[in-house]
Amino acid sequence: MTVPPEVRMGNQIAQQFANLPPAEAAAAIARHIENFWEPRMRHTLEALVAAGDDSLEPLLVDAVGRLVAG
Repeated sequence: MTVPPEVRMGNQIAQQFANLPPAEAAAAIARHIENFWEPRMRHTLEALVAAGDDSLEPLLVDAVGRLVAG
């Protein structure tokens, strides 16, 4: 099974911010994705979160929720 690049990259970003308190980490991840990812990649990631992809880091899922709500 091939891991989509959005999952791989998103999980790597989440791991980079994992040392922060969870709410702060999720906000930082959301800012990073909003600032540096192209819309198509964000939409793919949002769809993966909506589908309940269990390979996503919990901090990443929280961050995507913040992007969608924001």
